[in-house]
Amino acid sequence: MSHISISLLVWILFLFGCPLFSQVVQEEKIENKPAHPVLDPNHKRKIISVFNEPSGARYFSINPGVQFISSSVDIVGPNGKAVMAEETNSVSRNTKLMYDLKTKDWQIGEYWGVFVLNRNGSFLNTRQIITVTPTVENENGRDNVDLQTEVKGTYSMLLPVLYLGKGGNDNFRIGMGFGVGSVNLQGTADFNDGIGLFTNAVVFNSGNTFDNKIDNLGRFSLLTTGNIDGDPYKAYLLSNLSAGNNLELLGAYSLLTGKSSGSIEPISYLMFAAAANGQLNPLEIYALSTLSRGKVDSRTNYAKSYYFFYEIPIGPVTWRLGFGGPFYTQNNYTIDISGFEMSLYTPIEI
Repeated sequence: MSHISISLLVWILFLFGCPLFSQVVQEEKIENKPAHPVLDPNHKRKIISVFNEPSGARYFSINPGVQFISSSVDIVGPNGKAVMAEETNSVSRNTKLMYDLKTKDWQIGEYWGVFVLNRNGSFLNTRQIITVTPTVENENGRDNVDLQTEVKGTYSMLLPVLYLGKGGNDNFRIGMGFGVGSVNLQGTADFNDGIGLFTNAVVFNSGNTFDNKIDNLGRFSLLTTGNIDGDPYKAYLLSNLSAGNNLELLGAYSLLTGKSSGSIEPISYLMFAAAANGQLNPLEIYALSTLSRGKVDSRTNYAKSYYFFYEIPIGPVTWRLGFGGPFYTQNNYTIDISGFEMSLYTPIEI
């Protein structure tokens, strides 16, 4: 065999041998690679765990802790809106206890998985954000003011969560969840951008007769200041406010059912007392004075809900930063409850 033939044979073996050797090496690596990430059994977080598994809860975990949460409630109706905000954002006011529930993790891939989260929250918003004339101090033309209104309530969300993170209970997580929630919301709001009392006074004075003034105010209130829960009795009274003793019945109904603020607004009461000129009793004047603030009374078990979060285990506790809440539509009103949350909790794994 000539020198050229030997060289040619060596090159042929080299060209076909290298890919074959590379394939064998890759196959050996694949065979030696574990099907799932191996968790070090000696590496465990110092938390309460019934089964003491490094992969996390076997069934579910209870997550008691504390959270700093700032919430807002946006209510948009057919003829107005109310943006309810916190009075102040301070550690003492906004720090609350929390008690989330979470199922076990289902690790689908090396870096992602799913679980189901039950998140609960409460809120109390006593300020409204209204439109004002922009100034040097307030360039965006929005102001957080006290209109003697407030909304409060609770919500609970059930969220299937998709998370980014490795398996095990000692790894960070970035997650997003979408699901359903139940909401219980009560209170009052000004749907006229902070000038409810002024607009009511204009509508009242537009009537020709005293009964006409009362009817105008009742119908205007029905259209603009909220009937979220679709209360048929109140709707009937407002649409026929001057008939019979409907005005007096509205005052009694508001007091007995708690469907107003439950307190007399001094300026509004004095304004209508003067306008009545002795023609109305105190209960009827009270009924008129409550119409500058819209009723907010809403409950649902079918609110759409969302939640985005980032969390890091730190020894026995987990630090979490999150944002989300429920939103839904009821009787042509859209309610959006959102909260920014920072929390520390200790998982109790079962």
